Amino acid sequence: MAPKLIIWGASGHARVVADIVRTAGTYEIAGFLDDQHPQRAGEMFEGAPILGGRDCLAVEHDRGVANVIIAFGHCQARLEAARFAVQCGFALAKAIHPSAVIAAGARIGAGTVVVANAVVNPASVIGENVIVNTSASVDHDCILEDGVHLSPGVRLAGNVRIGAASWIGIGATVIDGRTVGSNTIVGAGAVVIDDVPSGVVAVGVPARVIRRNE
Repeated sequence: MAPKLIIWGASGHARVVADIVRTAGTYEIAGFLDDQHPQRAGEMFEGAPILGGRDCLAVEHDRGVANVIIAFGHCQARLEAARFAVQCGFALAKAIHPSAVIAAGARIGAGTVVVANAVVNPASVIGENVIVNTSASVDHDCILEDGVHLSPGVRLAGNVRIGAASWIGIGATVIDGRTVGSNTIVGAGAVVIDDVPSGVVAVGVPARVIRRNE
């Protein structure tokens, strides 16, 4: 019997994660958590019940559920939720779609989600609670720190570093050897040709900083 798993989140990204979990067959989904809408407790979602909010974790842990995966996009919130779950005694599960290509020399951290048709090439290091979304590619020797979200179709060339809790928008490109700081947003379709500092929003081709990320 597959070990049981709680998916923390009950919206679009949680649907994707649930599909990966079922396709991979590594876990049985015990239920979902939804902190934002407590009235949804008891509702069925993607074939399993919404158990309630984070307060349910202790009860489920006592029932023998030991694994959780955080399934929402907001980077800082995802990291906070993961810390809370670990404090409650849960292990952070990975969800890697069978169609994703993960090089033998790549490292994937706990709690990370790698979606269909994504590619992670050799010597890359993916931190904890990262999202490598649909058809994103991470080339050789990249480093993605904890809580990064690569949106669908992102392209990272070799030796790129993305700082913790940064969000790279759909279809963005980062050329080789560049660094994007932590808690930064790179807009959809942007092309990063120079390093981008921490705590900013950068958009355009080439990408330019337009404001602080509040």
